[in-house]
Amino acid sequence: MKMKRLVNKLLFVIVIFTFLTSVAGCSDDTKTSSNSSTSTQQSASKTTSTKNTTADTSKSPIQLETVSVTKGIDGDTIGVTTKDGQYQKVRLIGVNTPESTTQHEEYGEEASNYTKSQLVGKTVYLEKDTGDTDTYGRLLRYVWIQPPTEITDDEITDDEIRNKMFNAILAYNGYAQQMTVQPNVKYAEYFKNFCANARDSSRGLWAININGTTKGDTIAQVNNSSAGSDIGTSTSSTSQISDSSSAGNSSSDQSNSSATQQSTVQQSASSDNQGTTVYITPTGHKYHNAGCRTIKNSSTAVFLSEAKAEGYEPCKVCNPPQ
Repeated sequence: MKMKRLVNKLLFVIVIFTFLTSVAGCSDDTKTSSNSSTSTQQSASKTTSTKNTTADTSKSPIQLETVSVTKGIDGDTIGVTTKDGQYQKVRLIGVNTPESTTQHEEYGEEASNYTKSQLVGKTVYLEKDTGDTDTYGRLLRYVWIQPPTEITDDEITDDEIRNKMFNAILAYNGYAQQMTVQPNVKYAEYFKNFCANARDSSRGLWAININGTTKGDTIAQVNNSSAGSDIGTSTSSTSQISDSSSAGNSSSDQSNSSATQQSTVQQSASSDNQGTTVYITPTGHKYHNAGCRTIKNSSTAVFLSEAKAEGYEPCKVCNPPQ
């Protein structure tokens, strides 16, 4: 009898132990399943987030090349490194900041420092227009600090351009004047309006001079058409001073006065000429006047200031402005 009770107790203990073991196993399976489900959800969330980032970039209505800005050269020129590790100089299309490298124009340093502070070390997105490179081999591009995504009637909105394209940001904030060079004119009207807004509000370089501080294309045309009359006026002034001097000075004093004034005229003409258009060739090292017999149809028009900045020297045959 006692033996039977002992066996029953032993069986009861075995049943209880088996039950508890089964319950513990189910609990572990539930935790594992829960952890697996949580991990799967987190992974899916990360994947969704990544896809959303890619989708935002792909929503842009234009083709963009992603690059890293590794150098600031001046206000409208930067150095970038492409995804394949190549270094390229990029000239911003449609705008012209005051010179700050080989020459120093008013507000040039401010424009250069602003570009460097905003772009160097950042990822930007390059948009190409019709032309690919300029005469100096620099890429001609619109530089977007963020890909544009807001579109109205299949066009990028005004706010997107003003706030996300660095070319436009320079124009709107008064760091640059408009410089339109065919055939890259996609956003020319925007740049014109942004520069006008900055000028009317006296922002940036426009606070220094209502006519701007760079030798842009509009100023270059004025200089070309009026250079002769400006020099003529200065020469007339020189003549008057010489006549006045002759009344009470010796002929030697007259000569010295005339020479001094003539030097002043030449310096003034040289300064004005920096916005004059000259011509260069892809393989040459000289810049020329239009129609110079030493150049052919492959010549390219550039500003005198740009030609000199790139190391071109005046042609000795046609004797262009210096």
